[in-house]
Amino acid sequence: MSEYVLARIEAIQQELEALRKLVAHQVQNTKRPTHLKGLWKDIEITDKDIESAKQAVFRDAYNWQD
Repeated sequence: MSEYVLARIEAIQQELEALRKLVAHQVQNTKRPTHLKGLWKDIEITDKDIESAKQAVFRDAYNWQD
């Protein structure tokens, strides 16, 4: 019985630690960097590439007139 209680206490402590990390992450509002894996792992993407992609996707937003 006491072994079960000790194991349960340890499991609760681990769950509390995971919750603490989750809440701390949300409070700090930090984002983890996105890592490219698989097919894209060896490709280097520059800021210029990202801007070019934004303009391609949102081309009407960049070319609107009043």
